[in-house]
Amino acid sequence: MPETNNPPPSSPSPQFPNLGNVITTDDVSQKGTGSYKADYVNWCRTMHLLHDHAPGWQFCLAYYVDNSHVWKAPNGTAYVVGYFTGPNGERTPDFPQAIMDNRNSAIVYEKVSARDLTDSHRRCLCTAAAAQFGLAWQLWAREEVENPHRKESALAAKPAAKIEGIADQDQPLSKEDREQCLGLVKELTPDNLARFCTDFRRDFNLASDAKVAPALTGVKHQNWMTKNFKNYV
Repeated sequence: MPETNNPPPSSPSPQFPNLGNVITTDDVSQKGTGSYKADYVNWCRTMHLLHDHAPGWQFCLAYYVDNSHVWKAPNGTAYVVGYFTGPNGERTPDFPQAIMDNRNSAIVYEKVSARDLTDSHRRCLCTAAAAQFGLAWQLWAREEVENPHRKESALAAKPAAKIEGIADQDQPLSKEDREQCLGLVKELTPDNLARFCTDFRRDFNLASDAKVAPALTGVKHQNWMTKNFKNYV
């Protein structure tokens, strides 16, 4: 194991801030459209919440070798190690975060770019804050976030009328749901769109040159997208 110049954790273990109930719906942003929105708190908002609710605590990336923040895993892929320091010399445990590409696959150590590192720094900040302080843990656990306005939520759109004698998964999509699915597909990058179409054709036994949009018509297709779409963004 290479020698590092990181300070050892404080002893005994200090009491870390508990920020488990800090976020509200006002802090939550969304990526994607239609039925495939992902909730998250962006890194700048995370820092603002830390400044307000955990003053004096700062996020740091640990050094690997040669003053580099990029660490090398045994299989040659890269990751960063984050931790927080407190106003009285406290230090949280190390929190590793893989440096990943747009497919959420770990990047080879020698191929990490400055953009890969800075993106991973922001991701590690948010995940470490959730792990050590409980900040925005609800999003990772898919729990409901407190609505500060306490308004009744809008009524959900009415589902398409069911056709008798047809199984639920074989029911057709409503016009609105189909438009949402198609709109999301249109947002994919060319490479991810090609992978999406290939996998969709394979799983629904379509010809290799079949057009996907006309075939995306049923609840089973929407369910497939709900389960798999994260693999293409």
